[in-house]
Amino acid sequence: MKTIILLHGFASSSQSTKAQYLREKFRIYPQIEFHAFDFNPTPRDFEYVTITGMINRLRQYLLNHSRDQVSLIGSSMGALVGLNYAHRFGRVDRMLLLAPALFYRTWGLSDKEFERWKKEGTSLFPHYAFDKEVPLRYDFVIDGLSYSKPVPPAVPTLVIHGRHDDVIPIGNSRDYAAAHDQVQLIEVDSEHMLNDQLSFIWEQVQSFLLS
Repeated sequence: MKTIILLHGFASSSQSTKAQYLREKFRIYPQIEFHAFDFNPTPRDFEYVTITGMINRLRQYLLNHSRDQVSLIGSSMGALVGLNYAHRFGRVDRMLLLAPALFYRTWGLSDKEFERWKKEGTSLFPHYAFDKEVPLRYDFVIDGLSYSKPVPPAVPTLVIHGRHDDVIPIGNSRDYAAAHDQVQLIEVDSEHMLNDQLSFIWEQVQSFLLS
């Protein structure tokens, strides 16, 4: 049985719009095991989350469930987790990346806000699943610096990225695809969430991951 795992983005969950949409679509494929992974099932999990921790959680899940070969769908920061997992541990056959974070980068915080985060040890971030602000420890930043450069793709990789993405510049994906023959980039007229591209994403799942 083929296994496909969705890795959600920062401050998201296994109940995201993409996860619910794909979960429903995969019902017509009983021979496919689809699993939307949840890196932070509780606010406490989110408080202590790091990229390394997410990679290790994914690895432990695959070891516990004896999954030798999987395909990964990585959304935003989930793509960073998937790329580094495949690069480090293998056992992935293909990856579909959606508006991917290809390397760790800081986001829209001022220098003053970063200094306060570092000094206080935690900072509050809106979390889509919990519908409230949740603390995140500064360890996330310290760990993230270890992932400041993109790793090469370990397997054939398809990237879908919106031209109007104001969270992760599409130029990152263009540069990555230009540098690696295994990477194909599809640009779409959309923003970061890509929720208006769900039917197109499903078409690519069928043609790229299920072919």
